[in-house]
Amino acid sequence: MLRRIYVAIRDGNWGTADIQIQEERIEPSEDTFEIQYRWSTETPRMEGHVHIQGNMDGSVTFDWEGTALESFSKNRVGLCVLHPVEGFRGKSVRIIHPNGEDTSAEFPDLIMPHQPFLTIAAMEWDVTPKLKAQIELEGDIFETEDQRNYSDTSYKTYATPQSLPKPVEVESGETFHQRATLTFSGEWPPFITPDTSVRIDMAGDPQSIPAWGLTWPELDRSISTKEIELLRKLTPAHILLRLDLRKPDWEQDFQATFEQIEKVGIPVQLAVLIDEQYVPSLRLFKSKPLIKEVILLNENGLTTSELLDRALPLLESRWPALQIGGGTNGFFVNFNRHPFDYSRVDFVSYSVTPQVHTFDEVSIIENLAGQADTVRTAAARSGKPVYVSPVLLAPDPDKRLHTNFAASWTVGSFKHLAEAGAASVTYYEAFGPNGILVDDQPTPLYQWFAFLSEFRPERVIPSRVSQPLRCSSLILEKGNKWKTTLLANHTTEELQIRLPGAATITLGPYEWRAVF
Repeated sequence: MLRRIYVAIRDGNWGTADIQIQEERIEPSEDTFEIQYRWSTETPRMEGHVHIQGNMDGSVTFDWEGTALESFSKNRVGLCVLHPVEGFRGKSVRIIHPNGEDTSAEFPDLIMPHQPFLTIAAMEWDVTPKLKAQIELEGDIFETEDQRNYSDTSYKTYATPQSLPKPVEVESGETFHQRATLTFSGEWPPFITPDTSVRIDMAGDPQSIPAWGLTWPELDRSISTKEIELLRKLTPAHILLRLDLRKPDWEQDFQATFEQIEKVGIPVQLAVLIDEQYVPSLRLFKSKPLIKEVILLNENGLTTSELLDRALPLLESRWPALQIGGGTNGFFVNFNRHPFDYSRVDFVSYSVTPQVHTFDEVSIIENLAGQADTVRTAAARSGKPVYVSPVLLAPDPDKRLHTNFAASWTVGSFKHLAEAGAASVTYYEAFGPNGILVDDQPTPLYQWFAFLSEFRPERVIPSRVSQPLRCSSLILEKGNKWKTTLLANHTTEELQIRLPGAATITLGPYEWRAVF
């Protein structure tokens, strides 16, 4: 019915405050529960109190108070409500506005570029044909955004509306008070004890697997002999090379980097930033047969029709076999909000990461399914093959990248992107501090890509997991119909998984394994 109710404190640069909980008291009983705690933040300095009450009739009240202990600028302070996508997409919802009027609407199927619901005081929807849920929101004006724009698997209702000016100055001593109340009306369905086992089932016909690649790091050093040796054991379809043609010395940088790439001999997907007012001749690229694809982006990291007007004649007349793409080097939201003439490119491209809004492991796993909706929406909007380039565990360095957690998450990421029909997927840097090789040594992520390189699948068979927040399944098929099922444990506990035919596999914490 809801995925989460929580508090977000975000400063004028959208930095998210780390909320510390003190004096927590949890009091459950047979039919009710009550939770109270004090909270505080260091940047900006705030403190307050939370009271959560669960009642016998199923209603839940989340009451939040906060006080600023210093002056600061804010983009958002207050409650957020996350609605699940699964089970909600396409579902009717009644939006009740602060003036008492109401609007009939639907949770969107394809990802909406802008807010689907505005000026919200309450929302009402059907849980079952006989049971309605309503959430009433107090203390501010709320609206809903489609968080799948950031590959989150949720719709988010939050305060304050994005249309209002921001950042807003908060004065020391200023107080906030917001409340969310979830209530129900109608007939409750009978309770059924859930099945705690994890089951895997096939869920569709085989389809082509996406080409996968890695990203070339921006490092001031040459690739080592050991790194070359290890990368040559992999079979990526391409290396993503990012190049800024606005820099006066871009040609020298390009030549030096390309000499390094030629040592591993992997085809190149080139993403270039170009000043829309001046496009260089691009003749240099044609002398590099490893370059197979070019993504054209302006100084803002976006493809525009104006940029295509200037750049395409320079490429198409001299290099007719080149595949040309457009989109953004930013997140899917930038692609979704900035359409261009898709008919003039061969493919569309954008980047994803699960860590725009939340950063804990549970939330990162929750957001896996959102990647599939970005592919479906991009394909529907453009009518072109979809390249997800690059996929990052985090937009900034993250020490978890070199752990089993990252490998487990990447199995789930590849599953959702492949089953959604992505034509190409680019992942992490090939080597260096943010790479799958660190200090000349393979990481767990390297082992995952080594498996793909050895097995060489040609198709993916969609599969369904009974508990997708605990496990992902990826069924791969070779040209000779030989199949393997990859299983990834997304938890810190040992997990038992039941395969079709009643076979049971046990996986350790964050372990992934191929079952033949």
